[in-house]
Amino acid sequence: MMKLQETIQHLNSIVDNIAQVNAQTEGMTYEDFRKNEPVKETVYEYLQEIGQAARELSENQKLPAEINLEPLVAFRNARYNQEAETGHQQVFNLLPDLRQIADTIETSDLYQNNLS
Repeated sequence: MMKLQETIQHLNSIVDNIAQVNAQTEGMTYEDFRKNEPVKETVYEYLQEIGQAARELSENQKLPAEINLEPLVAFRNARYNQEAETGHQQVFNLLPDLRQIADTIETSDLYQNNLS
């Protein structure tokens, strides 16, 4: 079991990285995203960090039922491949889900009651 402080740090990391993804992609269409190499590269880096934090939590901490990080765990293996140009549509389509997950974390009692 992880200490509460570690749990909150990992949740903060997830929320912060999702906010960064949102900031990078704000107002973009899929075509904008597809054509912008620096944004895609940055988004994939954030997704890896999100996935790693989600994995640490899912393996080491029992979270409230409303916080489902399982969809995020696979992101730890997200790889940006400029040459292959595959999977970008799937990643772009997940952005609204990321926002929803961040909102769920931020409004959870666990998160709200332990912010310092």
